Amino acid sequence: MGALHEGHLSLIRRAKQQCDAVLVSIFVNPIQFSPGEDFDHYPRNVERDLQLLQSLNVETVFAPQPQDMFSSDFQTFVVPGKLASPWEGALRPGHFRGVVTVVLKLFNLVQPDLAYFGQKDFQQVQVIRRMVEDLGLSVRLVICPTVREADGLALSSRNSYLNPEARRAALFLQRCLKRGEALAHSGEVDAKTLLKEMKHVAESEPHTKLDYLAIVNAARLEPVERVAAGDVALVAGRVGHVRLIDNLIFGPPGAGPELLLQLAFTTQPVLDLCARIPGLETEALRRRIENCRDCAAISSVLIPPREFLAKYLKHDYPDLNRVRVVVVGRDAPMDSDHYFYQRPDRAAGFAAELYKLLGVSDFKEFKEAFVLTDALRCHVLSDHIPDKALSYCARHLREELKSFPNLQSLVILGQDAYLQFQRFVLGRSAGEIKSFEELLKAHGWAQEEVRLPHVTTRAIRVVYCYHPMVGYKHSPPLGALFQSFLE
Repeated sequence: MGALHEGHLSLIRRAKQQCDAVLVSIFVNPIQFSPGEDFDHYPRNVERDLQLLQSLNVETVFAPQPQDMFSSDFQTFVVPGKLASPWEGALRPGHFRGVVTVVLKLFNLVQPDLAYFGQKDFQQVQVIRRMVEDLGLSVRLVICPTVREADGLALSSRNSYLNPEARRAALFLQRCLKRGEALAHSGEVDAKTLLKEMKHVAESEPHTKLDYLAIVNAARLEPVERVAAGDVALVAGRVGHVRLIDNLIFGPPGAGPELLLQLAFTTQPVLDLCARIPGLETEALRRRIENCRDCAAISSVLIPPREFLAKYLKHDYPDLNRVRVVVVGRDAPMDSDHYFYQRPDRAAGFAAELYKLLGVSDFKEFKEAFVLTDALRCHVLSDHIPDKALSYCARHLREELKSFPNLQSLVILGQDAYLQFQRFVLGRSAGEIKSFEELLKAHGWAQEEVRLPHVTTRAIRVVYCYHPMVGYKHSPPLGALFQSFLE
């Protein structure tokens, strides 16, 4: 809409790279402003804009007057659907009707092959995308990342309204978004928790006011309960009389702006809305385990961890709700090619014995209800495992167990996993723990019901048995215990 800044110029540069000819439109659209908004005062400097465009060798500029686009008896408008109703649409009635009407008219006049828009107006982009798809327009939309000042403030023509003090205060939007991102990267994915913390940051800045703050699914713009990669935080607020908007796309740590846009615009909605897909908390857990060096002073442990469950959840478990049983054992071989999730269908060795013990025929059936994790994620070079190593890895085990909302049972394989679970998960003293051999003496396996309040409110059945590849004693097949989970 004019008053060009570096954000606009970045769109033009991208267009120049990709197109044979570029047309830039400059038009402050009166029909997208509600009564009492800043249409009359909106920044305009056409002469400066033209100089900037000339420096970029722009071939054509389309800068009509309002009467050129809308005659005095103009009557026809495009009415957008439900994507235009919440957030900006709720606070600015008629805004998106004006936006899509002028954009459609511009597309009809120019007939472009590509049209470039910025991420900053995220809801606007989605409304326009919906219009293009619904009306069968031939134009292709290119969405480019938000351009920011060095301190993180999103570029906007309305920034020119801000005096130095208001300019500093305007950073409350970016601080709010970054707080949410930091929490998500640490593994917190409950949207209510994130929003509470983000709102606290936003409201700590005086002379500002939040209009709305939401975390939404990118495609539907509907609030989410649990944040996943590709979801978007939308925020709008005021510094004095100046209204500003911003957004942030959630993604894995280190993801660049282009990758985040791909996550937002290409991630398909989950068909089963009750499914719990591995999300940002899974990625955070993976990084914590991968970067763990707690055992660095223990000579019998080889670090860093190379193979562990959290690396494989996204690939093998698209719905974490389906996991009912976590098997805890020792399966961290020196050669990663021998790791269970690397070669789960091999006919012999640990996998075959595990399937026999649990009463499943193959990896496909195993994945219907079971996951396998390690009592120790690092490689142990001796038979004796230091207590510190068991203690350190128990912290990761507790975090892994939280990943499965419908967890009902644990299978503990072997003495090392048994001692770790008893001492460092259940918190029992040495005097309270039976010897492993005594526990399994009667039947070759044993079970008990325990409470793990840090994991779930329900009681968990724990089954103890011999490790299928350690020693000469073996537990009988236990498939009958878990058959209901596979039906």
